[in-house]
Amino acid sequence: MRKLMPLVLILMMLPLAAGCDNPFNLDINKDPDAATAVPGDLLLPTVLANVASNRAIEISPGTAFFTQIMASSGSAGVFVDPERYTISSYTTGNAWGAFYTNGLKNLLLMREQALAADPARPNVAAQAEITSAYVFWMLTSLWETVPYTQALDGAEYPKPVFDDQETVLHGILQKLDSAIATIDPNGLAGVEAGDLVYGGDMNLWLRFANSLKLRTLMMIRNKDQSVDGQITALLSQPLIRENSQEADIPFFNTTNNENNVWKLNNMFGGFTNAMNGNEFIFAGDTLVEMMKAAGDPRLATYFEYAVNDFNTSPDGGGAATTEYFGQLPGVTDWNDAHSSMVSQNIIRRDWPSRMATAAETWLYEAEFLASTGNLNDAYTSYQAGIQRGLDYFDGKPGAIGASDKQAYLAALPQSFSGVQAALDAIHAQEYFEVFDRSPENWVYWRRTHYPALPLPEQAVLGDVIRRYPMPPDEVSANPNAPSGIALDLPMWFEN
Repeated sequence: MRKLMPLVLILMMLPLAAGCDNPFNLDINKDPDAATAVPGDLLLPTVLANVASNRAIEISPGTAFFTQIMASSGSAGVFVDPERYTISSYTTGNAWGAFYTNGLKNLLLMREQALAADPARPNVAAQAEITSAYVFWMLTSLWETVPYTQALDGAEYPKPVFDDQETVLHGILQKLDSAIATIDPNGLAGVEAGDLVYGGDMNLWLRFANSLKLRTLMMIRNKDQSVDGQITALLSQPLIRENSQEADIPFFNTTNNENNVWKLNNMFGGFTNAMNGNEFIFAGDTLVEMMKAAGDPRLATYFEYAVNDFNTSPDGGGAATTEYFGQLPGVTDWNDAHSSMVSQNIIRRDWPSRMATAAETWLYEAEFLASTGNLNDAYTSYQAGIQRGLDYFDGKPGAIGASDKQAYLAALPQSFSGVQAALDAIHAQEYFEVFDRSPENWVYWRRTHYPALPLPEQAVLGDVIRRYPMPPDEVSANPNAPSGIALDLPMWFEN
């Protein structure tokens, strides 16, 4: 059902459900034109489309550059700047405004109206609360200190305080617990036709909520292992364990409903003078070298062979080598037969906005079990996570052959020899698996610091970037907004 809702309808709904009359106005506390009675069936798809769009183009591929999963190779200034840690105020402002105004405020309205309805619609409220938890998770992952306890109530708190990350992460857990307790699969239906994620299946929403809870607990655990008991209990609850249960927001093959990164390439690259239809986003050297060393078959799914020369071939596309090469960060050198591009298997019209995956769940479980000394069960979960990651592409562009999967799994060590060896192996697979997801890939690296990353060429910071700068309009509008924080200062959740 979720694949039948064209995003063009969602875009038509945006004026109705938007939180302010100017989409670039970041004052989230003044909203004289906000809708006060919009059905959740309209609000949810509007928010989901907004989340997908901003993840695709505002915060990705930037976070993939930060983690050196991808590289710009100097292909476009709009990409090489963030790769060297110069972050545009448009990027931060657009994401901040979209998540608070068009996202969280509409989700709050959706939840309040669902609970006030006669009869009440608790499943609609749960959908809103789970989505809200995910949006708050993105906000604190990008900025660390953000409005949470006083957010969204402009009448009571016109200039909300900025809460520390520990408070926000624990608040997210409370949101998820509230939503989990609210879900009633046998009660009144939630949003169905407008639910682009699960088509109203509340059992799957429950799995999504628990999986987000696991992700949040693993972030907290990085700093505070007192949550271990909660993680142990959660692992026996319904989680996203199979690829069919994945939480994603779809894009479509229809005009104006495509993935934003594909659209960017199509509009400005023309898909005519690059052999694989992608001129702007290249393979990151760190990831490519790790995958080559591991013999990971996803290498051919993620990337294309390097191109010899873009300028001399008859079709303007160059000839491909038979090798994969990653580009060093910050380097402007993409015409030397040593630059592999991200494949059209990934940069394609209908590549979805993936929020939580089965492979992620299994690898979190493996990491937790290994760190507590349970190496046998950790290995079982590790293998399950790799299998889900390989199987994700079944029936899709870039599908991996059964024999390649079997050979790869067979070549892995058949047990873990110790805790550190186990964690290194698990972290490598997490790095491979989080390839396409922002800001999950950036959170992964800051949580594990694996692998070691070199500074990009011409980097403007002395260490790997850890946070977005606060949007200038928010700083000027709210005296509680922090400013001047060094962008390479580690966040609270880092070790």
